[in-house]
Amino acid sequence: MDDDVYSGHHWRFLYENVLDHEGAGLADELRRWLNEHPAHVEEVLEAGRPGSHLIPLGNLGKSHRQGYSPLERLYAVSRVLDLLIMNYQDPSDDSTPVANTLFPSVDAYPAFCEALGANRIDKRDFHPFFHEIVAVRQADDPDEPPAIVEECWPGYLVGSMLLMRAGVVVRAGVRRLVAGVADRSTLYWTYRRRSRPVDDLSYGWGGNSQWATDFRRDYLVSDWLHYNVDAALNPRDDKWEEDLDRASTIELVRHRCSTVVDHGNDLFPYRHHHVEPAPAG
Repeated sequence: MDDDVYSGHHWRFLYENVLDHEGAGLADELRRWLNEHPAHVEEVLEAGRPGSHLIPLGNLGKSHRQGYSPLERLYAVSRVLDLLIMNYQDPSDDSTPVANTLFPSVDAYPAFCEALGANRIDKRDFHPFFHEIVAVRQADDPDEPPAIVEECWPGYLVGSMLLMRAGVVVRAGVRRLVAGVADRSTLYWTYRRRSRPVDDLSYGWGGNSQWATDFRRDYLVSDWLHYNVDAALNPRDDKWEEDLDRASTIELVRHRCSTVVDHGNDLFPYRHHHVEPAPAG
């Protein structure tokens, strides 16, 4: 792997270039950038290969010129993705309208993911591993399970690793998902959305320090779903007072947000992980 991949600055520079880009041609520019940085692409593909969910990535690279770790470089990729899906979203009701022309064109996101070697998620049934809730349409039956009404943006996997969940509108009963909670509560492990509050471990840090944030790795492996694997591979030694009961904690790890009762915006779910069978089909 090229030495300069360890710096992690290239992904950050790409993020800043996307942020500043105006006009057409971003999709082609992204394809060209990935073609010119094969070592960066290879590192992302390596993280998705079989067995990677068992390999700690948090400290690798730290000894190499004190550069960013693989998880921190993957986090920078996720920041690029957050920008690329902005034009797929509607602003919140109480936010100042921003012209869609200020955000990347919708063709840039799939172009980037496909050039990166990712595969589009094709699951038709709602599942929080694969789908991020964008809006909830409340069903008359309070026990009606969530069903996808509309896909707002596609999701992608790199090998067995989740790159980005698909954004979806769902219909569900009030005992399953509550409108105004499942679609408007704080979305953890997320840096930016137009329609809801977000939180990740970069918040509260300065311009440079915020990039020393780890990417959350989720994997589909042999019909099992592994959520936030690095919380298991690198357990924290410090003691934290539990904010929630076990079921509510698993809810946050699976959905990355509250679903029926809003648990608040000041939680710390980042040290928890979960494993469950994958849905059939």
